[in-house]
Amino acid sequence: MRKLKLFPKIFIYTLSILGTLVAIAHLFLYFAFPHFYLQERQQELSQKADVLVESLSKVDEQEAASALQLYAKNEGITAYLRKESNGENLQLGSELAIDENSDQNSVIIEDRQVTTKDGKQMQLQVVTTTESVKQATKVTFRYLPLSLAISIFTAVIFSYIYARKLSKPLMQMSRVTKKMMELDRDARFVNPRADEIGQMEMQINELYEHLLSVIDELEEKNQKMIQLEKTKVDFLRSASHELKTPLAGLRILLENMSLNVGKYKDRDKYLEESIAKVDQMSVLVQEILALSKLQEETLTKEEIALDKVLPEWNREFQLLLQEKGLVLEENIEPFTIEASPIAFRNVWNNLLMNAIKHSSKEGVIRVELKDQDLTIENPCVPLTKEQIETAFSLLPSSKGTTGGGNGVGLYSVHQLLEREQIEHRFFATAEGMCFEMNFKDKA
Repeated sequence: MRKLKLFPKIFIYTLSILGTLVAIAHLFLYFAFPHFYLQERQQELSQKADVLVESLSKVDEQEAASALQLYAKNEGITAYLRKESNGENLQLGSELAIDENSDQNSVIIEDRQVTTKDGKQMQLQVVTTTESVKQATKVTFRYLPLSLAISIFTAVIFSYIYARKLSKPLMQMSRVTKKMMELDRDARFVNPRADEIGQMEMQINELYEHLLSVIDELEEKNQKMIQLEKTKVDFLRSASHELKTPLAGLRILLENMSLNVGKYKDRDKYLEESIAKVDQMSVLVQEILALSKLQEETLTKEEIALDKVLPEWNREFQLLLQEKGLVLEENIEPFTIEASPIAFRNVWNNLLMNAIKHSSKEGVIRVELKDQDLTIENPCVPLTKEQIETAFSLLPSSKGTTGGGNGVGLYSVHQLLEREQIEHRFFATAEGMCFEMNFKDKA
């Protein structure tokens, strides 16, 4: 069986209640009206009898009959007066309208004892028929069906208006919430009412906005997870390629040494080269493992005072600087950023190591922090445009096998700065290469 919607339900329930009330009211009128009307007639006749007694007490016996006659005619009643002095009975007023052929004749009688002004005692009997009651009841019952029909028609109209008025905001709420279920971002309750339903609409609006923000946040995190997985795949592919070159070189060395080919007969010399290549691969593996660990960990951000930590970190590279005859110039303004200390130190160590490694001997490496920009510049032969484009990649350029890629160092720097959402760029200068970081959103 198909369930009724809200509007017909409210309409049927309201009409049922009103119809029941109308039926009860008309049944009550049908059964109770004759009884109450008869009581009303009795009370009215009793009051007239009391007024008549009071009036007769102000006249003497001779004037009582004429006074009673006048009053009875004016009020449309029949009165019987019995004089106790001579036992005379008088009928005064209008004749009773009694149908002699009817077996349902009934009258209302009120008896009173009257004392006239001259002290004479009389018996007063005021009589009226119930015919007027029956006529009134008959007229009422005649129009009762019409009254019932009008009442039911009115109940139908009222029920329709009431059901429409009550169901309209609820139906509107149903339409809007259905759009919200479909994640329609424009779905909102416009101009909420100033009542409890309006409060509910505003609460649903707030709840939906919170839900959309949570969905956006989850979507953003999901995209980051997808990007992270893609980065991991690219990283493993690139790392394997980075290890492939020294492994191939080491294999060639060992194979030529085993065959005593040409210059490779000098095993002591080429064993040292083999050990150097193994050490190179060991360092590379350590860098790969360190970067992989940093990518997977949830790093806590803290305030880092760069003007304090950078000089301290730079001092750890003094021996390497001295070995190449390099000078490190620092121009660092007081500045604090919010980032992961572990990640940022890894970034800085890689940048400074890369600068030392590729700098010309007896050159000057300049570190400057000014106007929210941190730069490290080293003297060297500037890279080509193509080499700069592949500087953050572990893989070599597609146009050559050895011209691109800068190992794990710059790749690690790029990945960690992207994760920390720090803007950065790598570009050529007149004297060499420069790496710049902008902290306008990290202060």
